[in-house]
Amino acid sequence: MLELARQAQHGRPVRTAEIAAAQQIPEKFLELILVELRRAGLVTSARGPIGGHRLARDAERISVGDIWRAIEGQQESRSRNGKRSAADPFAAVWSQVDQAVSEVVDEMTLEEIRARSDSRQSVPDFSI
Repeated sequence: MLELARQAQHGRPVRTAEIAAAQQIPEKFLELILVELRRAGLVTSARGPIGGHRLARDAERISVGDIWRAIEGQQESRSRNGKRSAADPFAAVWSQVDQAVSEVVDEMTLEEIRARSDSRQSVPDFSI
């Protein structure tokens, strides 16, 4: 999505291979992600010699939460396949965690991430 936001200013569709190379993602894995993003209405795609992928709407109108849910699924489906038991002593904790995360990602737009990235204010890397 970041690469599509970066390329949106050029007005042309972006090929899967270009996105994969720019973001260092295997093409086959990227294709699976693009299916989910299309299904969520965040990306449009066209085939052919002038085909490729585009954002379905402006980056200012796409939240990081939209992207996250498109790829990861709804919160309920992430925890025990949607089955949170009231007897689970951590149920309230996980509910609060889900709510806090949602508040953060729903307030942040793809355009903000693109601007940070372009100005070299990188998005924090929490990988281990």
